[in-house]
Amino acid sequence: MGGRKKIVVFTLLISGLGLYNRIIQKANVKQLKQLQLSQNIGKLGNPSFKGQARMAVIKGFLRFAGVFHSIQWKTLRSMFCKDNSHTVFVQKSPFSTQFLKKLSARFGYLKQFGFAPNNLSILIILAVLVLPSLAFSDDRKLSPEEEDLLDAPILQLMQTEVVVTSVSKRPELVHKAASAIYVLTEEDIRRSGAVNIMEALRMVPGVLVSKLNQNRYAISIRGFNQRLGSDKLLVLMDGRSIYSPTDAGVFWIGQDTVLEDIERIEVIRGPGAALWGSNAVAGVINIITKSAKKTKGGLLSSGVGSEEQGFGTLRYGGELDNGINFRVYGKYRDRDDGIAANGNDAFDDKQIGQGGFRTDWDINKRDNFTLQGDYYRLNSDLDFTSRFVSLAAGSAPFQGTNVQEGANVLSRWTRTLDDASSYQLQFYYDRLKRKSGVPFDNVVDQFDIDFQHNFSFLKTHNFSWGLNYRFIKYDLENTNIIENNRSNSNLASLFLHDEIQLIPDELSLILGIKIENNSFTGFEFQPSVRTAWNPSPNHTLWAAFSRAVRLPTVSDENITVNNALVPPGVIFPGANPTLILQVPNREMKAEELLAYELGYRAKINDKLNFDITAYYFDYDNLIGSNSAGSSFTFLPGPPNVVASVNDNSLKGEVYGVELSGQWQVLPNWRLSGSYTFADIQLHVFPGAPVDGSVGFEAEKEPNHIFTIRSYLNLPHNLEFDTFFYYVSDRETSTPPVGAFMPIPEYGRLDVRLGWQPMKNVDLSLSAQNLLDDSHPELSELLEVSSETQRSYYLKATLKF
Repeated sequence: MGGRKKIVVFTLLISGLGLYNRIIQKANVKQLKQLQLSQNIGKLGNPSFKGQARMAVIKGFLRFAGVFHSIQWKTLRSMFCKDNSHTVFVQKSPFSTQFLKKLSARFGYLKQFGFAPNNLSILIILAVLVLPSLAFSDDRKLSPEEEDLLDAPILQLMQTEVVVTSVSKRPELVHKAASAIYVLTEEDIRRSGAVNIMEALRMVPGVLVSKLNQNRYAISIRGFNQRLGSDKLLVLMDGRSIYSPTDAGVFWIGQDTVLEDIERIEVIRGPGAALWGSNAVAGVINIITKSAKKTKGGLLSSGVGSEEQGFGTLRYGGELDNGINFRVYGKYRDRDDGIAANGNDAFDDKQIGQGGFRTDWDINKRDNFTLQGDYYRLNSDLDFTSRFVSLAAGSAPFQGTNVQEGANVLSRWTRTLDDASSYQLQFYYDRLKRKSGVPFDNVVDQFDIDFQHNFSFLKTHNFSWGLNYRFIKYDLENTNIIENNRSNSNLASLFLHDEIQLIPDELSLILGIKIENNSFTGFEFQPSVRTAWNPSPNHTLWAAFSRAVRLPTVSDENITVNNALVPPGVIFPGANPTLILQVPNREMKAEELLAYELGYRAKINDKLNFDITAYYFDYDNLIGSNSAGSSFTFLPGPPNVVASVNDNSLKGEVYGVELSGQWQVLPNWRLSGSYTFADIQLHVFPGAPVDGSVGFEAEKEPNHIFTIRSYLNLPHNLEFDTFFYYVSDRETSTPPVGAFMPIPEYGRLDVRLGWQPMKNVDLSLSAQNLLDDSHPELSELLEVSSETQRSYYLKATLKF
C-alpha cells in the first residue's frame, strides 16, 4: 500500500479516536452533559469545546504517528505546535519514538506474517491494546447518557441468552443446547465489517473459510476443505437447502443475501443428520433472515472500496390493510480482479445483481403464513487449467465467462395450538442455471415439501416428527468432453425426535433418527443419542453419538469425463499422449460417519462465558478416484487411455478440540476468541487400487485456527472493532495431478471504524487483511487461484 493511502487511513482512524479520548479526559463534564451524544461534532456550538476538540485531534495524531519511521517528532512539532505547552506534551508523550521502537521489538514474531515493526500494522495493534484503557483512564464517573450509549450495543452481542432452533427444530437457549452450536447475531455481522456471508463466517469457531479467488470460497467444518467447501456440510437459507446435488458442496459465488436482513446465523459443528438428513455430516449452517414485520420502512446502503469497487442495496417494507407485512429489495455488487501469485492482475472479477421479496401474514392468533423469493444473475471471469480436455483442442488452458442465474420461491404455513403444540408445512422450489463456456453447462430444478409436528406428552417428553420429499430434475449438457445421462433423482424421509426430561431442568436425554430412501444408495438410517446435564443453570455438560451419511451425487457416480491429457512417455512409452478418462460407477455406497462428541459450556458470570468441545470422527466408505480395476485399460491409437473411477476405497479419522469464549472486559468493551485443533488421518482399504504415496489432500489441511475479536464502544456513537484470524500452514492440490503446493500460515487483521451521527445513519470505514499486501489461502486442480489482498472500503447505511 502506498504512503499516501497509509496517511489517509491513519488520519481518519487514529486522529478521530484521539479526538474523543481527549474529549473524555479534558472536556468539562458539565458541558458534555449538555450536548446530545448523537449529534455531529461539526454542530457542537461551544467555542472552548471546539478548541479542546481541535487540540485533541492534533495530540491524538501525535500520540500514534511515531510508528511511521519516516515522520519525525521535530517535523510534526514545527508543523502543528506553535507554543511551548504543546511542545511539552510531545516531549512527555509516553508514545515517544524510543518507546515505540522497544514496543515494536516485542512484536518481532509478527514478521513471519510479512510486515515490519514500523508500518501500519503496529499502529493498529497499538490501538487495539491501548484505546480501551485510554478511553477510561481518568477517575471520573460516566454520565448516565454515556453509560446508556456505551452499554447497550455491546451487551447485545453476548451469546448466552440467544435462542436457537437448529439443534432440535424448536426454540431453546444456546447455552443449554446439547450440541456444539455458535450463533452470529445481526450485530456481530454489522460490526464485523464483512462484505458477504462468507467473510462473516470467519468469526465462527471451528469454521475454516478459504478463499480460492475473488468469487470462489471453500468453507468447511472439521476437515475436508475443498473447492466448493466441504461436501459434508449442509447449508440452509430459511430452511431451503443450498447444497449442490450435482457437485457436492455450495456454490458460494451466488450467495449475496442482504446482510442487514439476516437475523442470525446458527452454526452447528458436528452431525445434524438425525434432524436435517443426509449431507449434514460435519456440520450445519442455518442462515435465518428477519420477518417482514421487523423490516418496515426503507433502507439504502451503498459503498465503494479498493476491491469492492461499488455495491448498493435498496429495500423497502411495510404493512397492508389486511395485516400482511412485506418487504422488497434489490442490490448490485461489482468486485474487482484479484492478484495472481506473480503479482499480475488475475482473471476473476464478478458482477452480481439480485432482487427479491418476503411477506409474513399473521392470519389469526394461531396461523402464520410466509411467502418469499429471490432471483439473481451474475457474470464472473473464469480461469481454468487443463483438467477438462478435448481430444481435438488438447489440454490448453481456458479463460471465459461464467453466467449463473438462480431463482427460488418458498412458502411456509405454521399453526400453533393452545397446548403449545404446532404444525408446520413448507414448500420450496429452487432453480440453478450455469453456463460457463466450458462444457459442463447445466440446469438443476429442485422441488421440496416438508411437514413437521411438535407436541408434548407425559409432562416430560417434547416430541417432534416430520416427513419430507424432494424431487430433483437435471438438464446436463453432454459434449465430446463430458457426458452425464441421469435426468432426475428423488429422496423421501421420516424423522423422529424426542427430548426426555429425566430430571426436570437438570438431566435430559435426546433420541432421534432420520430414515431416508434415495435414488443413489436406497435406504439410509441416521440415528443420534444425546444427553445434557445442567448441574446448575449456568453450566451444561453434554455428550453425543451420531451416525450421518453423505450421498453420492450425479457427478460422483454417473459421469464420463476427459479429466487430463498426460504428455507422451509419462505413463506409456511411445509418442502418443495418455488420456485420463473417468468412467461411471453406479455401485457406490454413501460415505458414513460415526461421531463421538463431548462438550462443556459455562456462564461464569454476566461478563464471562466459555465453551469447549472434543470430538472423534470415524469415517468409512469415503469416495476417492482410483484406477478402474487392478490394471490400466489400454486402447490402441492416439491417445492411450487410462480409465479412472470414483469408488468407496478410503476410510479415516478426524479428531480435535474447539474452544471459544467471551469476556465483557468493560461496560463498553467486549472480547471474544476461539482456538481450533483438528487432525485428519486417511487410509486405503486393503486391496484397494489406490496409490497412497502422494498423500491425501485432506490430511494436509490446517491443524490450527485462532481468532480474537474486540468490540469497543466510544462516546458520540463511535465504534472501533478489530478481528484477527490465524490459520496454520497447509498444502493444496495443483497441476499436474498428484502435485501439492504449500500454503504458508497467515494472520489476517481486519479493522472497522463506525459512526452513527444520528439514529438512522450508519457510516463505517473498514480495512481488511492489514498484515500483508496479499497471501494465498487455497489452490486446486480445476480453477486458477488468486491471493487475498489488503483492501479498504467505505460504507453508508440510511434507514428511512
